[in-house]
Amino acid sequence: MSKTITLTEHRPADGLLTILNDLAASFEGRNEYISRLCSYPLLILDDFGMERGTEYGLEQVYSVIDSRYRSGKPLIATTNLTLEELQHPQDTPHARIYDRLTSMCAPVRFTGSNFRKETAQEKLERLKQLMKQRKESL
Repeated sequence: MSKTITLTEHRPADGLLTILNDLAASFEGRNEYISRLCSYPLLILDDFGMERGTEYGLEQVYSVIDSRYRSGKPLIATTNLTLEELQHPQDTPHARIYDRLTSMCAPVRFTGSNFRKETAQEKLERLKQLMKQRKESL
């Protein structure tokens, strides 16, 4: 029994990992899936570079990036990779992907505090206060 891939509108947090999971689910429909990704006026890949570095995963990432590159349609990719890491990849498969990405996207660096760390620290402090209050009430 073969499965077909259905392209759905993904939540922003799903990002590239969801696309890769969809592609890994079945080979049937893979080309149509990638074609649909190219049909969107704008594709946003969240957490680019966080996908597994398996040969299959890199091949799928390359297919998506290359399809957008050849179609000439815009792409936004968010990543925690530095510009240095994008310009000097560790191997040929990454170099192929990063070369296409950097030729079609303008890097924009965001600096400042990490809001996730700040939120986690605030939650930790609240938890400490709750535990202290509970301990005092016993």
